[in-house]
Amino acid sequence: METNKTLHIISFQNPYPPVFGGVIDVYYKLKALHKCGVKVHFHCFIDNEQTDISELLRLAEVVHVYPRRFKFLKLFSPFPFSVASRYNKRLYENLRAVDAPLFFEGLQSTFVLHKHAFPSRKKILRLHNVESNYYTGLAQSETHFFKRLLFQWEARKYACYQAILAKFHKVYTLSHFEQNYVQSRHQNAEYLPVFHGSIRMPRRAEFGDFALYHGDLRMSDNKKAVLFLVELFKTIPSYNLVIAASKGEKFVRKLIKGQPNITFAHLKTQNQLAVLLSSAQMNVMLSFQQSGTKLKTINALHKSRHCIVNSNMVDDPEILALCTVANTQDEFRAAIEELRFVEFTDDIQDLREVVFDRVLSDDTNAQKIANYISVDF
Repeated sequence: METNKTLHIISFQNPYPPVFGGVIDVYYKLKALHKCGVKVHFHCFIDNEQTDISELLRLAEVVHVYPRRFKFLKLFSPFPFSVASRYNKRLYENLRAVDAPLFFEGLQSTFVLHKHAFPSRKKILRLHNVESNYYTGLAQSETHFFKRLLFQWEARKYACYQAILAKFHKVYTLSHFEQNYVQSRHQNAEYLPVFHGSIRMPRRAEFGDFALYHGDLRMSDNKKAVLFLVELFKTIPSYNLVIAASKGEKFVRKLIKGQPNITFAHLKTQNQLAVLLSSAQMNVMLSFQQSGTKLKTINALHKSRHCIVNSNMVDDPEILALCTVANTQDEFRAAIEELRFVEFTDDIQDLREVVFDRVLSDDTNAQKIANYISVDF
């Protein structure tokens, strides 16, 4: 079913290229909505004027970009810095000019709604995190005193700012954890799994060659995960671990000095990660904060073989059933020692494809949004 509805999408940043969790969801959602006939007026905040929007123009009716305002005094604002730095009067004027529902990507993009009510518009939020919990987790993982203090401030500000959730007619959450959080307070939440862009699962050989961890090593939670895994693989000298990231090479190389079974892969393109995923026997993934199902898990399930995760990585039971769960170092070690000898069979892949079709179809989930904006409120 197609729709000719118009929709404003307000994004916290340019989602192209889709190279990490949050923007992957934004980009492939835009692509799926375009496919099912929604005419999108796309608005995004950027860190500088030099940004490539050519791919967005292919998928949206119009694209507006707005520079973020990195003013030091905003750190002392009662509002979260990541919110207060994303306001522009032109955004308000462009939203007012076209009468269509408003779809906000992340709480970071919602300051215009705090300042202007838009009483006649249907307002929708894609909640990427319970931000107060997210920044508390970052603060707990951060070792740098000043950064830890900034994360703590941001968490406290978000704890107050999250009252804005009541202004939305619908809050689409990425996880059941977030759905329960919002639903218990405002009764306007619906779980809508991550948009990921994957269509067909590539067939692969029965065995891969190593364990793989990949992540954004600018994030303190991911750095903590690397520390855990390096210590773990020191106790498994007969099996290799590859740590892949676009940043953080110096940090990792210092940790793995003298450990011949642990190597670092510097990611410069998406294709490099795809090759590593297709070559890995298993993916080892963990987080020290609960924030729903991580996109890296979806990516690994789609493009790689076995996946070992801790309980914080996945909260959709159907997706979790596709993984091996380990929480302690002993549990991770046991799972690695077992799965290094387990074939990746067609039966395993067929089961994944069934779950992806049922739970993680971009087309189906985009149509849910299209249907919702088509109904008057």
